[in-house]
Amino acid sequence: MRRIAIVVLFLVFASRALGEPPHFHAGVVRLTVADNVTTFDTVVFYPTDDPEVPWQAGPFAVEATRNAALVAGRRFPVVLISHGRRGSPMSHRELGAALARAGFVAILPTHVGDASGSPPARTQAEILIARPGQAEAALNAVLSNPRFSAGVDENRIGMIGYSAGGYTALILAGAKPDFSYAGAFCVNHGDPGSCPRPATDGSTQRQADATSVSPELIAWHPPVDHRLKALVLMDPLAIMFDASSFSSVHVPALLYRPQSDIYLSSARNALAVATGLPIPPEVNVVPGNHFVFVDPCPAQIADSAPFVCQDASGIDRPSIHRQIESEVVNFFQANL
Repeated sequence: MRRIAIVVLFLVFASRALGEPPHFHAGVVRLTVADNVTTFDTVVFYPTDDPEVPWQAGPFAVEATRNAALVAGRRFPVVLISHGRRGSPMSHRELGAALARAGFVAILPTHVGDASGSPPARTQAEILIARPGQAEAALNAVLSNPRFSAGVDENRIGMIGYSAGGYTALILAGAKPDFSYAGAFCVNHGDPGSCPRPATDGSTQRQADATSVSPELIAWHPPVDHRLKALVLMDPLAIMFDASSFSSVHVPALLYRPQSDIYLSSARNALAVATGLPIPPEVNVVPGNHFVFVDPCPAQIADSAPFVCQDASGIDRPSIHRQIESEVVNFFQANL
């Protein structure tokens, strides 16, 4: 038995030494991160040689081993993943695990104030300001964490942003927002994904947040993270960027948009990014609508959130996700 184990280990290390694509198991850990405003959960998927032991996080099945050992003796590239409005790290748990198996450390912060299960922020301005800072705090926390610091490569960092997470990624990559530009769009051409609507639950988030520029946004100096080397943008929210906003973004990008833009207007969001970035991104169009990029919903959630969870006839969300995972892994392997 010991001889067999030695042979297996030899074959694993030999294949990695010969330059074949690495394949690991996925480990996962939940960290508590603090920024200058609050604390929030951050989920980290990472490569491990420990066998995968699936588990349940509430209604979500997580195909990764909790608190597994990070593979020793290597430094892995890092990918920061920012979820969409009222989403959570569990919205992209399958992508995080796929990246871990391919040899990446994936960091998924919870955007408090704009996350499922947490109280909403008082205003849209608070969300727009907080999101990039939360992502940055999560990245720095993992890079300095004793569990990960010796096993991550700070020179190979990428970011994935879905919907409002796309806005978050573009801000950190150096895009300069013009919120008055967004306000004008919402007055004249607003769509349900780009422009907040009056809440029906007594929330103080109002349509006015999208159509006027608050003093906080006027005074805000968005953070820029020059460590980011590549971006994946999934139907990004981008109405706050005009033609000149992207002039400082000089990293390669992979851009996804859905065939249906009934929820988030492609002309002022995904297509504006595609034509505005100095380095033209690779653009992939996938079947479905804006929510096709969210992981397939557990049965407990699907009935209560049909708009997010249910696809049109003929749309195979699990198959679409397997294809996206492969493309994203290949993109980051080529650009980090």
